[in-house]
Parts: sequence; C-alpha cells; structure tokens
Amino acid sequence: MMKRILRTIICLAVVVTGCKQATKNNHKLETKYSIQKDTQEWVGLMIEGYRNFNTDRSTKAADQIFEATELMPIKNLENYLVSAMVYAPKGEREKAFLSIERAIEEGFKNSDILSSISEYSSLHNDPRWDALISKVNKKQEEYEKTIQNPELLEMLKYLWAQDQEVLAQYEKNVESLDSTATDGDYSRLFIPVENRWEINKNKLDSIISIHGWPGNKLVGEEGSKVAWGIPQHHPDIFFKTKCLLLIKEATEKGDVDPIHYAQLKDRIARETWQKQKYGTSMGESAPYPIEDPASVNKKRSQLGLLEPIEVYAIYHGFEYTPPSQEAIQSSHEKAQVNYKKFENFIDLKKIDSANTCIAKAISAYGDINNEQLYDASMLLAQLNNKRSQHISLSILKVLIWRKWDKRVEILEQDEFDRLHSQNEWEEIKRLVKMSI
Repeated sequence: MMKRILRTIICLAVVVTGCKQATKNNHKLETKYSIQKDTQEWVGLMIEGYRNFNTDRSTKAADQIFEATELMPIKNLENYLVSAMVYAPKGEREKAFLSIERAIEEGFKNSDILSSISEYSSLHNDPRWDALISKVNKKQEEYEKTIQNPELLEMLKYLWAQDQEVLAQYEKNVESLDSTATDGDYSRLFIPVENRWEINKNKLDSIISIHGWPGNKLVGEEGSKVAWGIPQHHPDIFFKTKCLLLIKEATEKGDVDPIHYAQLKDRIARETWQKQKYGTSMGESAPYPIEDPASVNKKRSQLGLLEPIEVYAIYHGFEYTPPSQEAIQSSHEKAQVNYKKFENFIDLKKIDSANTCIAKAISAYGDINNEQLYDASMLLAQLNNKRSQHISLSILKVLIWRKWDKRVEILEQDEFDRLHSQNEWEEIKRLVKMSI
C-alpha cells in the first residue's frame, strides 16, 4: 500500500518537485545531520508514524507523520501529501487542507497530481479546493517563468510520456498471456519498450551535446527529473555512467536534486553486482547490499540527503536495521563457500547444483572478485547447458561494464567458443569495443 501511495505522489509522470535536500546557495550546507543527534526526535516519530500507517492508515499515523515533518530541518513535502491522503477520507478536512497547504508552502506546484489522487476526492466539493488548485497553478506559472528553456522542458516531458505509454502497453499485453507463454513471447512484447528507450537515449545524448546536463535552471525540477529517469530505465551501463558523471557535476553546483546522483550510482552498483553506497536501491523487504552500512547515513548527509536510511526504508514499506559486523562477515564467507561448492559440483559434473551455487555466490553483490567471476564464466561456457551459458554471458557483461582490466582477453579465449553461436555473443563483442 505504501509503495502505491509513494508511486502516486513521487513517480506519476515524474513531475513532483522532489524532496527538498540539504542544499543552500547552490552549495551543500555545512551543517550535517546525524541520526544519533539532532535528527533523533523527528526520525523516531516519522518511523513510528509510517509503522502505524502501514498497519491501519489511522489518523494517529497521519498526525505523527505531519508532526515529524514539521520537526525536520528541511521538510519533505511528500509527507504532508501522505498525511492529507489519510485525513481526507476520514473526514478530517481541516487537517487535510492544512497538510496540502504546507506541501505547497514547501514547494509543491502540480495541480494534475492533486486532482489525480483519489483519496482527495472528498475535498473536491469544498470551496477551498478550487482555491488550492488556483494557488498551485499560480505557483507553477511563476516557477515556469524562471526556467531558461521551456521548449526543452516540453520535449523532455514528451519523451517521458512516451516511455510511460509503452510500459503501460507492455504490462497490458503481458496480462493477456497465458501459462504457456515462453521467454520469447515476453521478449517480443518488450521490443517496443526497448525501442522507445533507445530513442530517448539518443534524444538525451543530443540534448547533452548541445546544452550539457539539463538541470533545474535549464529545464526546471520536472525536466531535470525526467532527464535522470531516462538513464535509470536504459540498460546501457556505459550510458548510465556517462550521465552519472554529468549529474555529479550538476549536484556539486546545486543544479539537481542530489537524490538523482545517489539513486543512479546505486542502481549502477546493483546492476553490476556490487554493493551500493547510499542505500537508495530498495528490494521488496530490504535494501540491496550496502558497501558500508555503518557509515551510510554519514555518506547520505555529506551528499545532501537529509533523511537517514531508516526513514528512507520506511517510506518503502519496511523497517531497516543495519547488519552487524558479524552478519556482514558471515555473508562474505557464505559467498566464498558457495563459490567453492560451485567448483566442486563442476568437477563432479553436477551442473544444476553448480548453477545454483554460483547464482547464490553472485547474489552477495561484491563478495566474489573479478578473477573468480571470470574463472566461473570460463567453466560455465564450456558446458552444454543453456542456463550455464546464460550465467556465463551475464558474468562477461558485468565484467565488461565494470571495465575489468582483462576484459579484452574475453574475445581471445578458446573456452568461450561454445558461446559464439549465441546471439548475445555479438553484444559481448560490441561491449568490449565500447569499453576500450
């Protein structure tokens, strides 16, 4: 439920203004926030509020979320909107309107989102609703006058609308498949999505070559967020990395929301089987592995992310407790044990068990080094087994994306001869050339 609400507020057409972050005068604030110190009061209250919210969406939960947001040194306006989504259906109109007003004061300026949130429907017949919509529209009009290139903003909005349209069509088509559908059926349905992503990538590349990274000053917060969303969706890690470097520069100038940098960096780490830095890449019930859980909040604060990971996790519907050093060490040891089991099963020609063990070792994200991955890939490539060869090819892609210093050797190794007949081998050759 919480994820649906956050998608409604945060992700709808990527048009929400975004969380306010710890930036001022285009530079990071000198003041750093620590969960152990001045954030303790509002962090604890926020977690308790969302804990109650996830249980019963009670007025008490909304009160706690509202109060915690009021205590934040820099407000996350989305919390006010969440509180209003509880108050309105329960007939708490005064509190609902107050919450929305506070969101507007903190920078919210999109009337389309307000009108689309079903929980606010009971407010529509109140005279204050039209006044709110007018206020938001006026705020948006005033803000748009500060955007340097409104035409470019409209182009970016169009690209994102097309992205969302093909994804929605894909989901609709998938629902029509029956239980006999094959991987090939899903792949064919996904082709229009891949084509759209490639078009958007090329368009963004063209924009970058002319304007540099489209940040807040050039295209506004909305356009900047759309620009960030394009590499988020595109599977090309080299393209993501190129964008990440540009976003980093823009972040340092205060021209983009620092969450854009954190999320793209963490996504690249996840997709190349490495541990994330800022803890922004979330699974269903826990973050993907973090490289240094003990210092993740310090790193978040240094970048300009106000909310500690404990609050960020509760926004995603679950509570986060940092793993102990013993648990981290145990995870590393389990990965190495699974790798050793993989080698033993290969020797015993127990291929299915070998595949399972190497998959478990890889899932530890970073606890298996590049040389081990490469050796595993060579062993798997020589097997006449579809899953083994698929894992081998996946490993090779990751090593190339990581720009491993021995990646050029991949094309010269006889051990990979069996893979040459696979369609993916052409992609391996292309990626190696791109990486040089």
